[in-house]
Amino acid sequence: MWPYKNITRNEFEKRKDFVEYIICTLGGEKINIKLPYEQKTTSLNDKLNESNYFQRPFYKFKDEYFRVDEVLFYNKPFIVLEYAKSISEVINNTMTDLEPFPYDLMDNNIVKEIKYSMGIEPYPNI
Repeated sequence: MWPYKNITRNEFEKRKDFVEYIICTLGGEKINIKLPYEQKTTSLNDKLNESNYFQRPFYKFKDEYFRVDEVLFYNKPFIVLEYAKSISEVINNTMTDLEPFPYDLMDNNIVKEIKYSMGIEPYPNI
């Protein structure tokens, strides 16, 4: 059951669509891959048990692969890019989650987060 009152699942999915749009504008190429498994994300903690089955595409950027995914935290959902160095990592479902970011960042900050995740710009030193 979707746990948030301030955003619907549909609104959150549209925000992930925006992230995919930005990936494409930055040079990511949408690729079709037939997976031997069902795409599913499960967020589980003492207050939440939410599964999401999805059909998000993969993107190739340079020689790396990305997919938009999610992490559901207590207060709000976050978006995360999954990363793989090779197509075999994608097919074997061994992608790595990169740094998650809140869905409700301003658009220009989401673009920055995507650039950091895709290695286009370095993460800022804090």
